[in-house]
Amino acid sequence: MLPKPRRTPAGYRQYPPEAAARVRMIRRAIALGFTLRELARVLRVREKGGAPCREVRALAASKLAQLDQQLADLAALRDHLEQLLANWDERLDRAAPGARAGLLEALAEMPSGKGCLP
Repeated sequence: MLPKPRRTPAGYRQYPPEAAARVRMIRRAIALGFTLRELARVLRVREKGGAPCREVRALAASKLAQLDQQLADLAALRDHLEQLLANWDERLDRAAPGARAGLLEALAEMPSGKGCLP
């Protein structure tokens, strides 16, 4: 991801001043969901004089779509868990004090499908 640095006679690496900015850019891209492989591919194009801006934009759009799907999945899981807790509250209200309410067993009885656990 960084150009090969020069070495001092003692073997220490010497990076140019612009290396710090590149490391910040890489870290921020990773925080947005870019992979090292994606970044390496884009940086290779740039280093060869290309302008991979449209590819970078397409990658970011893909990351946003993935994030939207994850949020939808989490919202569905939240709804399912809310329904599960309501079901368990009913079971607990019906159970005699100290008796098992069969909460975990109720998981096998619940329908699976959209918004539910497999």
